[in-house]
Amino acid sequence: MKMHSRIIVVLLLTILLCISGQSIIYANSAEPPGFTVIVSNPPDDLSLSLLLPGGSQSDAIVLPKEQKAWETYYRFFYHLSPSRDFNLADAVLIVESSEQSFECPIPGDTFKEYNNLLTLDLNTKTLKIGQSPLRVPILVALRVVLTLHIESAVFFLFGYREKRSWMAFLAINIITQTFLNAMLTGPGISSYWMFGYIFMEILIIIAEMIAFTSIVKEHKRFRTAMYTIAANLASLILGGLLITYLPV
Repeated sequence: MKMHSRIIVVLLLTILLCISGQSIIYANSAEPPGFTVIVSNPPDDLSLSLLLPGGSQSDAIVLPKEQKAWETYYRFFYHLSPSRDFNLADAVLIVESSEQSFECPIPGDTFKEYNNLLTLDLNTKTLKIGQSPLRVPILVALRVVLTLHIESAVFFLFGYREKRSWMAFLAINIITQTFLNAMLTGPGISSYWMFGYIFMEILIIIAEMIAFTSIVKEHKRFRTAMYTIAANLASLILGGLLITYLPV
């Protein structure tokens, strides 16, 4: 089997493995329904509150926030609503900081999905459903590049120098890591994402071991297999830390 044919087999295998692990990562039973508001580069004192229909300013629910690199997430869960009313179509988002203060109506379609994602633009003072079309590709590319740096260092330390070996390394890892990181990006990731991440990394190790031992002939198969395990363990540990601190 030629090299490009083997890479196609790896691609198909990786797609199947990622699909099988996707349900673990996006299992929505892990947390109550709600929505997440993404704000890029917000001021430190920015707070978001949800004013429910018929409520007064003092009744507004302050949304808990979580910062990851240049993004901050503000989350609302329906159980925070005193009435437990899922029909919040007339709710208003109150935006406050030392620099500015304004209100945005919550888009009506926000409450039609179990866990929706909104983007708040502080410059235009608008709140929209969804995210920038470039956000996911940028985050996936960032994590893939970081992973390639980690695994290429391990590949080099295991003594691989031939151009053919490095071409196979790039092709295999770009395929597997792109799909893995694409599955780990988005608002639907449950709080148990680490279990899904570990599960999919195990599947990736199996797929890459088959691919590398079949394609890379510079050294014996045992060394190649050991490289695959070592590289993926390194990316599992360091990659897990990166996901903890980088936006998802």
